[in-house]
Amino acid sequence: MEVRLKCLSPRPMATVRLLCLPFAGAGASLFRGWPDALPPHVEAYAVQFPGREDRLADAPFTRWERMVDALEGSVRSLHPQPTAIFGHSLGALAAYALAHRLQHAGTPRLVHLFVSARPWHGDGATASAPAWSLDDDALLAGMAARFGALPASLSHPEIRDVALPVLRADLRLLEDHRDPSGQPLACPLTVFAGAHDPSTPPSSLEGWRAGTSADFAIEQFGGGHFFIESHRHALVASISARLPPPARW
Repeated sequence: MEVRLKCLSPRPMATVRLLCLPFAGAGASLFRGWPDALPPHVEAYAVQFPGREDRLADAPFTRWERMVDALEGSVRSLHPQPTAIFGHSLGALAAYALAHRLQHAGTPRLVHLFVSARPWHGDGATASAPAWSLDDDALLAGMAARFGALPASLSHPEIRDVALPVLRADLRLLEDHRDPSGQPLACPLTVFAGAHDPSTPPSSLEGWRAGTSADFAIEQFGGGHFFIESHRHALVASISARLPPPARW
């Protein structure tokens, strides 16, 4: 099983790469509008896990370490370039695990980690995630209760029928989550959260400070758990402002 990285808008002269990891059940199309709002020296790649969008025929991951192994292999197959990583919700945990792997390997050089809509992994959030074995109605009700809302796409019955199987697989993957070991990251770490997201109260975000020995920041937006959709422009603007400037040749 592989993880595919989709270049959202090729920029041969880019000097920074931004890797984007979606929330549970979502695919690479979540980030399709991001390049228009990013600086021209930043080239964005979206992670496409198996089982969704153009990979419906591929079995999704349900084992955490296998997923991280595949993710690391795909990233390391790209030419080395200063790299920032963004992950939302489940994607935040995967982004943090990937960042540890890349730091240990020493390449590519990490310039920033952005984790979004996820409490610090030591705060018991994984254990309280909705169980993948629930029936459809109970699963969706549990998600709505935890996050305060559901992704807009799940309001469409056709999309929901396709999305629920991969969502269940992602929840199984989350249950198998393992914290990365080793020293804190050496790159800056920024935490994003929705001010009205019941799953990320302010007290659950401060723990991320232990994840880095470099600069640390928390920024909240006015939306809920899925502010990545409702506040996309403000979010991408904040990411852009925190990335390194263009390299001088």
